[in-house]
Amino acid sequence: MLFRRSASKVSVLAPAKINLFLELLGKRADGFHELETVMVAVSLFDRLEVFPTTSSDVTLDCAWDAGQVAQATQLGDPGQLLGDLPPQESNLVYKAVKLLQEEENVAQGARLVLRKRIPSASGFGGASSDAAAALFAANLAWNLNLSIERLSELAANLGSDIPFFFHAGQLGSGQALATGRGEKIDPFAGQRLDLVLIRPEGGVSTAEAYRRCQLPEYPESSASILASLKSDQRRSIPRNLTNRLTPPARELSPSVDRLATTCEQLDVVAHQMSGSGSGYFAICRNRRHAMQIAGRLTARNVGMIFPVTTCGIRSLRN
Repeated sequence: MLFRRSASKVSVLAPAKINLFLELLGKRADGFHELETVMVAVSLFDRLEVFPTTSSDVTLDCAWDAGQVAQATQLGDPGQLLGDLPPQESNLVYKAVKLLQEEENVAQGARLVLRKRIPSASGFGGASSDAAAALFAANLAWNLNLSIERLSELAANLGSDIPFFFHAGQLGSGQALATGRGEKIDPFAGQRLDLVLIRPEGGVSTAEAYRRCQLPEYPESSASILASLKSDQRRSIPRNLTNRLTPPARELSPSVDRLATTCEQLDVVAHQMSGSGSGYFAICRNRRHAMQIAGRLTARNVGMIFPVTTCGIRSLRN
């Protein structure tokens, strides 16, 4: 995440993420799946502002960015392309700040303003990134001086993906191997990537995708993609990436199936669905190539298109 602190507020840009690798290892006693995934933060951002207040109340103003609504309206049904925004009480940003307030016995409150650009129900991690941003920003706004380890501990209570975002943007490399149910984070420094994100119409039920997924007898290993990312040789990235949830998602969503078929016909380094979908990504050779691929996908009207780069300390410096 990228952040700025002023006298009256803390502003955070919360990045999206993609899963370059996602394998299911087994079913846990707590109902979750044991998994292994490689996550990378990318430069599609939600914007969160946290204003500390003397009142103990926490309020949230959450809406889609006007530009995103305009783009989605031109393409089709904004609700099908952007997804839904949950009401305040069930929004992870609100839940995160309330949890921090209660756990740390904070007398102050906060006014939260969230403008979203990351489509929901896309596998791009917008809600999780927003929750991490909320914990981080409220920690600064309330002068709590909590460590990233403590914030990650709180984050894991809200969602498995959330701790990853404390290692992105100004806070880390933005690339990590995640294990357990996704909350155990092992960051690494990897090469900068240029990508195109695609959000097709409609979503995929995460619960149904997991229910239909068959656990492998011999799970795939992330060793190959990790070695490629650390090598600085983009051509070494395997074209066929692993996401165990892709087959059931293609069965559940004609949009995802069509998009996968379309990307198979493109001259890209690699392509894959992110998370449980419906979002998809294509890895490109460079920024110029990413813009070309974005243009081709736009012409085919397959959904909302976002040319992006990876978002970590190394990427920011390069």
